[in-house]
Amino acid sequence: MPIMPCCYCALSALNRPISFFSDMANKFSFLLTGSSAMAGGKIIHSTSDTYGNILVVDYPRYRVLSFDSIYEQSGFYVEKPYALVHEYTRIMMLVLGFMEPSHTTLLGLGGGSLLRSLHHYLSHCDFHVVELRSKVYEIAREYFDIPDDERVWVSIEDAKLQMKASRDASTDIIFADMYDAYHMSPIQGQKQFIQECYRTLSKNGWLVINYHLLPDPNTPFFECLIDHFSTLMVCSGEYGNHILFACKSPSVDYERAPVKLKNMEEILNETFMPLFNRLEHLTA
Repeated sequence: MPIMPCCYCALSALNRPISFFSDMANKFSFLLTGSSAMAGGKIIHSTSDTYGNILVVDYPRYRVLSFDSIYEQSGFYVEKPYALVHEYTRIMMLVLGFMEPSHTTLLGLGGGSLLRSLHHYLSHCDFHVVELRSKVYEIAREYFDIPDDERVWVSIEDAKLQMKASRDASTDIIFADMYDAYHMSPIQGQKQFIQECYRTLSKNGWLVINYHLLPDPNTPFFECLIDHFSTLMVCSGEYGNHILFACKSPSVDYERAPVKLKNMEEILNETFMPLFNRLEHLTA
C-alpha cells in the first residue's frame, strides 16, 4: 500500500481504489510495530535534519517525498514531471482561472509539485519559493526535477520571517502549503500571517491556503480573513483537504474562469472543471 498523502488526503490521482480503513490499519500497524507502510515502494534515498526524517520512495508509476514513511508530502510522475499527482494540488491551481500572475510566491516546497506545474503553465511568471528545510530543497533538486532557471528564486528561511520582510504589493498569488510529517504549520492559522499576506499581495492578489480543517467561522482568525479579503471561497477535496481562496478584490470574473481553466486542462492534460464546480463562497 502506498504512503498516505500529507494532510490525510488519499491518492486521488492514481486512478485506483484505496480503503480508508486499510490505510488507518496500516498506520496503526506502523506505530505499534515500527513496520514500514511502504509495501511496493523502494526507498532510494533517506536522510534527516533537526526537523526529522526525509525519504524518497520509488513506486512503479511515481516517486514520493515523505517525512515519516506513512504520509506523502509530494508525488512526482518521473515521465511527466509537471503532472499533479494529488487532488488538492489541482484544486490549488484553480486560482489561475481568476488571475494571470506575473509573480507568484510559494510557501513550502516539498517535492515541488506546484512549482513544476506552475512553471510549465506560466511561461512569463517569476516564482519565489520559501522552504524552511535546506535538505528538502536539495532533495527536490536532485530527485524531483524542480525548475532551476532565472525565473525561480528559492529562499531557505522560516516563512514567518520571510513574510515580515517582504515588500508591499510584491506578488500576485501566495500559495501556502506548510506541513511537517503530521501537522500543519501554526503560521497558517495566525492573524499576523493573514495580515502580512494581505500587505504583500498586489491590488487584485490571491492567497491560497491548504487546510486539513477549515478555520472556524466563529473565531477572531476568520474575522481577520473577512476584514482583509473581499472574496473568500473554499473547495473541499474528497479526502479531507480544504483549499481556501482569498482575494483582495471584490471584482472576480467568474464567467471567464471556465475558459481559462479549460485551456489549462489542455496544456497540462489535467481535469479542473469538476473541481471548479465544487467551489463554495464563504462571503456574500
